[in-house]
Amino acid sequence: MENEIEPSFKVSTRIWWNITWKTFVFGIPLSFAGGFFGVILGLAVTGGNDSSANTIASICSALAIIPVAIIVVKSCLNESYGKYRVSITEVNE
Repeated sequence: MENEIEPSFKVSTRIWWNITWKTFVFGIPLSFAGGFFGVILGLAVTGGNDSSANTIASICSALAIIPVAIIVVKSCLNESYGKYRVSITEVNE
């Protein structure tokens, strides 16, 4: 593509930081909620086995962050980073 440039370290860092802080801020509360739900679910399913309940809680906690990360990446597209912008374009081959 004619407008493509090689991203600098500074621009790449700005994009990475934008994605990272948003995922952290919005992901932590959902991770706790997913873990709490997972503990309740795990205790109900396993009949009180703490080890299995912790495993289920960890899985639920990790799964709760996935939609947050997808939404954050979507929100960071078409956002300006100084004089640059990340966007998706269709490639016609």
